[in-house]
Order: sequence, then C-alpha cells, then structure tokens
Amino acid sequence: MSTTGTGAVHRAIGLFVPKRSTLRRRSDRVEVAARWVLLLVGLLAVPVALAVGSQVTADLAPQVAAQRAERHQVVGEVMADPRQVSRRPDVVVDEVRAPVRWTAADGTTREAVVRVPERARPGDTRVLWVDAADRPTGEPMDPGLPVTQGVATALVILLGDLLLSAALLAGLRWLLDRARLRAWDEAWRRFTGPDHPSRR
Repeated sequence: MSTTGTGAVHRAIGLFVPKRSTLRRRSDRVEVAARWVLLLVGLLAVPVALAVGSQVTADLAPQVAAQRAERHQVVGEVMADPRQVSRRPDVVVDEVRAPVRWTAADGTTREAVVRVPERARPGDTRVLWVDAADRPTGEPMDPGLPVTQGVATALVILLGDLLLSAALLAGLRWLLDRARLRAWDEAWRRFTGPDHPSRR
C-alpha cells in the first residue's frame, strides 16, 4: 500500500477513533459520537435496503410472469391509410393510428385501430401484442425488470441514507463550530480583557 493510501486509512480511522489528547473538547467527543451513530444507522440500512429490494422483486415478478404468459404477438394487416390522432388540442400530432385486422387464436377475424408507423399503407403487415382475449395491449414487461427494480430500490435507499447522514453530520459540524468559536471568544476576552477584539 502506498504512503498516500496508508495516510488516507489512518485519517479515516482517526475520524472514529481519535488519538487521546488533553486538548480534546466536549464538542469533539460529540462529533465523534455522531459519526459512530450515523455509521451504525448506515450499517443497519444495508439489510433494510436489501429486504425492501427483495420485496419489490418478489412483488413484481408475478406480474411480469402473468403478462408474459397471457400476452402474445400476432401479425395483422393494415386496412386503411393511417390518420393522425391528437389527445391534446395544443399538440398537432400525438400518434398515428390505423385499423389493423388479424386472425385470433380461435380462428375468428379481429380488427382494431392501433398505433402504426407513419409510413404504413393498406396491405402492410403490423406485428402487435394482444392479451388472452385477443385485445390489443402493450408489450409485456421485460423478464429482468423485477431484479432491476429491486436493485434500483435498494440503491436508492442506501444512497438516501448516505446523503441524509452527510447532511446531518454537516449540520452538526456547523453548530459545533459556532459553539467552538463562541468559546474561543469568551476565553480570549478572559485572557485579554473585554475591550480587546477577538483574534479569530
């Protein structure tokens, strides 16, 4: 390990286990104690984040499995020129739709107006997702989504705990520094007299 790395390790250890000194103030001990409390809270947040992430994965997995089990793709035929559909009066073009016909699993012919590419023309084929009742629906969720969501949730919890701990420690440090400066001013005035300005 390099000298720089060794120095960084010693400084990190010193934040939690400072060297004994008669110059240490009560505020220094409070600051070290706060670091220990926030460290323990952070360690406790790890299993909590893992548990919540696992629960998110477990809750989402059946939904993904159900969607992938009931939804399937069919090949339909565009029956007419697409037309622009706007769901908002202030938007000229929102999406392009056209009637598409396909053969359902039971052999019957189905038709629905669905989203198509802007360049679609009658007679073009269009692959679309349908549900168990052969109604047009969205693409099923990706099989890896539950794990991704679980990991993302755990990371958000851990990052939130880290940021909150850093903010609390910074706030405490600011309050303690103000108290230290006031104590320094009082000590200086006792030493020099009330008429002398502070040397800080």
